[in-house]
Amino acid sequence: MMRASLLLVFLPFLTACEPEPVPQPEPKEADPVVVKQETQRRDHLTGAARPGDFKANFGEPFIQFENRGSRMAISQSYADPGYRVIDVTRSGGGETVVFRAREGAVPGDSPFVLTIEKGTCTNEFSLEKTEYRAFLGTEAEPRRIRSCAAPAK
Repeated sequence: MMRASLLLVFLPFLTACEPEPVPQPEPKEADPVVVKQETQRRDHLTGAARPGDFKANFGEPFIQFENRGSRMAISQSYADPGYRVIDVTRSGGGETVVFRAREGAVPGDSPFVLTIEKGTCTNEFSLEKTEYRAFLGTEAEPRRIRSCAAPAK
C-alpha cells in the first residue's frame, strides 16, 4: 500500500518529465510555379511525337529542347523557370530544320535559333550516336554551341 501511495504522489512529477507532443506540420501546398511547369511538361509531351519532332540535349549549358510541331519545351536545371513550353517558328525540312523563338533559351537572353541537320553525331558526354547534329545560338551567331539531336519519341 505504501508503494502505491508513493507512486500516486510522484506520478504528477513523472508525467511532467515527459516531453510534450510535437505538433505535426501542416501539409505544404505545392509551389504554383512548379505545378504550372509540370502541367506544361505533361501536356506538351502527352501528344505522340510526329516525324519532324526532335529532341536535343546540350551539355554546356545544360539545357534540353523537345518540340511537338511549333511548340518547344525547354528544360534546364540552373535557372528559373526550370521548364517552359514556348511557341517557335519552323523552317526548312529534309536535311536541315531551323526553329526560331521570340525569347531566349534562358529567360532574358537573346531569342534563340536551334538548327537540326542530318549528319552522324556522337554525344561527348554519353557517347551515344545519333543521326542528327544540333546547333544552338542566336540570329547573329546561329551555330554557337554544338550537340546531337534525335527524333522525339
